[in-house]
Amino acid sequence: MATFDSLVKEILPYVPGCPETLVKSNLRAATIEFCEKSKAYVQDLDAITTSSGIYEYDFDQPTGTSVHSILWAIYDGEDLDPISPRSLELNFPDWRDRSSTPKVYLQKDANKFWLIPVPNSTLSNAIQLSVALKPTRTASTVSTLFSNDYRDGILYGTLYRLLRMPSRAWSDIYAAADYLGLFNQQVADAELRARGGDLGVRRLVKYRGVGLTKRKRYKKYGMELDY
Repeated sequence: MATFDSLVKEILPYVPGCPETLVKSNLRAATIEFCEKSKAYVQDLDAITTSSGIYEYDFDQPTGTSVHSILWAIYDGEDLDPISPRSLELNFPDWRDRSSTPKVYLQKDANKFWLIPVPNSTLSNAIQLSVALKPTRTASTVSTLFSNDYRDGILYGTLYRLLRMPSRAWSDIYAAADYLGLFNQQVADAELRARGGDLGVRRLVKYRGVGLTKRKRYKKYGMELDY
């Protein structure tokens, strides 16, 4: 696992005077936002055993993560369809009183999901899930593979968050806007890649580190954008 602490040093040169704790918290927040928007932190979870008469089940996600969304679900070899809470109550108001082979699933929250109809048998390893993860608000690490693949997007998002802060020694709203544009492009690329699109993660900047705005802010060395 990659620690958020290990990424702090990548950010500090571009926000002089910013406390490391503030950098770390914004690295985590930017990573969460990146995961929520792109759904690129994908994990196939361990198979789950169902119990007859039980419709609510816990996700078995890695420590320090929560499930943002279910990408697909299989019960006993058959695909399950997603259903919204409103559709469930409108179309199947008595579903809790019915038991049969599950046909749909509902994600209750970041920790639990429901099977509908209520399972009528106990089956070992019956449920297979692929999910989009995100770090929890207290996480100190993120998958090394994810961090390596989407490092630029995470750093761009962090710099946007820090530079937009008002009345700080490192504040720069114009640089923040530039980083936001780069962050959004990285999110779009990651989303397409996660969906199976034939697109790698593009580097939009030829740079020394992540220093998009060094030319603007310090007139030392600048960015070279690939427009």
